[in-house]
Amino acid sequence: MSVEPIKTVVVDDEHLSAEATISALKQFPSINVIEYIDNTPELISKLSQIDIELLVLDIEMPYNNGMNVASFVKKKYPKIEIIFCTGHAYFAADCYDFEPVDFITKPINEARLKRAIERAEKKLRNTITEFNTEKKADAKSKKIGINVEGGYQIIDVDNILYIEKRARKIYINTKGKTSLVSKYNLTQLEDILAPHDFFRCHQSFIVPIKKIRYVKNNQFGKTYSIILKESYDEIPLSRSKHAEIKEKLEQYGIKFV
Repeated sequence: MSVEPIKTVVVDDEHLSAEATISALKQFPSINVIEYIDNTPELISKLSQIDIELLVLDIEMPYNNGMNVASFVKKKYPKIEIIFCTGHAYFAADCYDFEPVDFITKPINEARLKRAIERAEKKLRNTITEFNTEKKADAKSKKIGINVEGGYQIIDVDNILYIEKRARKIYINTKGKTSLVSKYNLTQLEDILAPHDFFRCHQSFIVPIKKIRYVKNNQFGKTYSIILKESYDEIPLSRSKHAEIKEKLEQYGIKFV
């Protein structure tokens, strides 16, 4: 099965340094450098215009430094992975707050770059991306009556984004940013919604499998989270549930390579 190269953008205000980085990246067939950008305002404006999977990001730049940019990217475009590439090793401790693929110092060590790219491939290609889970779902919408504060409410299950426990209350989050407070506990809702392909991904969260867009590795694979198709909130995924969610998704025809 052929896999498309990782769409990569290099961001560095020093042109000679950027040329060296691009030259090093071009040695790897799994990387496709689609653009070089020499300033952060241009990068921020282009993030919504071009399809980026990996940023190779310098830190010391005019306007906004690389860590400010990384903070923005992680909040707005959580699917994009980041490799920091800088001439100053003392930035490393602060950079790991943004969960980068790696932190590489200049001049680039080829063996270190190879390991970073292998990590990027694992995170971007071996995790779940843009699943076509709709094909198993019934086209016919299903409605259920849920006991909520104030009485029973009829809910179309297709409108449920996710369910969460906050403090001592159970919230059913639906399209339109509406949250209903359920009289049922999570275990009861898990049983009620199981026939509609909902999954208890965490002790405090239930998600609809057909709405899973992406499963993300955090903190170098130590924790996981889920991003849904109609909500960019990061939903925690228990480590004990990681293998189970893969099995569930395979039932939708999703293959893991």
